[in-house]
Amino acid sequence: MKYHSDVKHNVCKSCGLSLNLHELDTYWQKVRNENTTDADASEKKKNRRKEWLEWYSSSKKSKEN
Repeated sequence: MKYHSDVKHNVCKSCGLSLNLHELDTYWQKVRNENTTDADASEKKKNRRKEWLEWYSSSKKSKEN
């Protein structure tokens, strides 16, 4: 997509679809939600838990020193 300042829209180079910033954001949210599976959500949750545990462990070590 390429932004055209004269019409203030993003226009797709291949199909000509024209969207303003709000419409583009809404469209991408819809696409992300449709393509996100339960496995993806589970993996994200595991990653968040792992990051938190690493943070907690590192902060605990620094408190002990």
